[in-house]
Amino acid sequence: MMPVGLLGRARLAVPWVLAVLLAGGCGGTHVSNAKFQDPNPLPEGAMVVPVNGHHGGRLVYATISEPKTFNPVIANETSSTDVLDGPVYSGLVEFDNGTQQLKPGLAESWETSPDGRVWTFHLRKGVRWSDGEPFDVDDVIFTSKVVYDEKINAAVRELIKAEGKPWQWEKVDSLTLRITLPAPFGPVLEVIGSVYIVPRHKLETAYNEGRFEQMLGVNTPPDSIVGTGPYRVTEFRPGESCTLKRNPHYWKVDQNHQRLPYFDTVVFVACPDYNASYLKFQSGDSDIQDPVRPEDAPALQDDQKKGNFTLYDLGPDIATNFLWFNLNPGKDKGGKPFLEPYKLAWFKDVRFRRAASYAMDRAGMIKTALQGRGYPQYGLITTANKRWYDPNVPRFDYDPEKAKALLDEMGLKDRNGDGIREDAAGHKVEFVLYTNSENTIRKNLGQVAKDCFAKVGISCIFQPIEFNTLISHIRDDHKYDSAILGLTGGVPPDPALSQNVYRSSGLTHQWWPQQKTPGTPAEAQIDKLMDAVVQEPDTSKRREAFNKVQEIIGDQEFIVGLAREPLLVAVRNRVKGVRPSVLRLHVMYNLEELYEDKGAGQVASR
Repeated sequence: MMPVGLLGRARLAVPWVLAVLLAGGCGGTHVSNAKFQDPNPLPEGAMVVPVNGHHGGRLVYATISEPKTFNPVIANETSSTDVLDGPVYSGLVEFDNGTQQLKPGLAESWETSPDGRVWTFHLRKGVRWSDGEPFDVDDVIFTSKVVYDEKINAAVRELIKAEGKPWQWEKVDSLTLRITLPAPFGPVLEVIGSVYIVPRHKLETAYNEGRFEQMLGVNTPPDSIVGTGPYRVTEFRPGESCTLKRNPHYWKVDQNHQRLPYFDTVVFVACPDYNASYLKFQSGDSDIQDPVRPEDAPALQDDQKKGNFTLYDLGPDIATNFLWFNLNPGKDKGGKPFLEPYKLAWFKDVRFRRAASYAMDRAGMIKTALQGRGYPQYGLITTANKRWYDPNVPRFDYDPEKAKALLDEMGLKDRNGDGIREDAAGHKVEFVLYTNSENTIRKNLGQVAKDCFAKVGISCIFQPIEFNTLISHIRDDHKYDSAILGLTGGVPPDPALSQNVYRSSGLTHQWWPQQKTPGTPAEAQIDKLMDAVVQEPDTSKRREAFNKVQEIIGDQEFIVGLAREPLLVAVRNRVKGVRPSVLRLHVMYNLEELYEDKGAGQVASR
């Protein structure tokens, strides 16, 4: 990671903007000179962080999406998890994105039995929820009970199982937790850190009444959203902003034993797309531009001194952009198939998916959609994930003639001379391709993909829609043909944390989520390999199994990789404590350590 200075130039609506400006204006224009007064005693088990900053100020982060829920158990989209996972809720174990090392969280220490099957966690003394209520093992046990409940769409449920069986969570005493594994399991600490603990005292009654999934919706009064993270939600304005204030009971302190976090306020400002977020950063009304798009990089590089910010080049992105086809054969409550049977027949044929990959001009995508700055993508893991990337993933490089031959072989031919293929029954080979309308890069990629499909005789109706609407189609009603989205990668970037993607039963198994049994032989094989990835204590054997997973997905083209831009982020110079990482959130992952340098200069709105 390095600032962009004399290096070669590289890459990555607004009715509410006025309201945000009136509410506080530019992140950089708010300066607090008041001495920090801590109203509450520090917890006995406070974690000391080797940082030395200053309290006060306001941090503004412009984002192209907004929370779909404030419930961390069911949150499974970055629009929600960016706000919740870390800033508002904490886990027993944490992962430092910068050093890529595990570290203690709500558990200050742990030990395991010689066979690795029994783990004992010791919780910090004196930790309290943001409403002042004590935190203890009962909260952890309650969270595990909720996550394992099959009636609840818990995003991490499959992660904390061994051989498909739940772990056993037991209370030893109020600050001691014992977890017994039903089978060998390698990455226990990596996985348990992805379980964000929820407050039993606030949610147990609703859970017992069967209302847990309805709790902590975006219309929840802020004082009912209780966490152990550095911040608490104090206001949510749909379509405008989500405001966080310092948690007065947070359990981390700096090297001077001053309670963290430093910033008084953090505002996630909702923008309709990257254009709006970029304009907000350019005008000085936000403090972080993450990511920087390829087309914006040259102007930002030239404007660093004038705009009082630094552009950081993080290299290839770990996140992905890919296309997939809906393979879900299910029906709605009225008995109507999620998609037309003839389309399902096309999509289920691996020749169609391989033809789609052959049709993708990735070099053209990089040249046009990514302004010449980018990398072709083939699998679900990019080169940025140095530990788990497999260079041997099958590649169906751009070859329109091979695409046409596969489509011909399927019997999909242009029977009436209009340039569009038809199947044997006369159905035009046509489908709708969705992506999220807020993401201009994916919209550009989708337009190129549409043109690529046309060159091989396929009619692609490209239709960007709002992100949360798209997520509802994918996970709720399942009524869509195909989509372009991506994955940000787990934190830590271990495939055990992405079981919900790879396992056929997973919620984020995009092309056909939550299968009761594997729908294809390939997916059955992947499920077995993921058992080895999760259970095998030998890292080399885990890697060998996961390489096979990647190669099967590549061979079957369950996802069609597109192209990925290099990752750049821009941060105001007044924001200190910044340690940018290729892992999401690239700048905000150590939010409690960031602080305002009042002497670094301010940027007025322009």
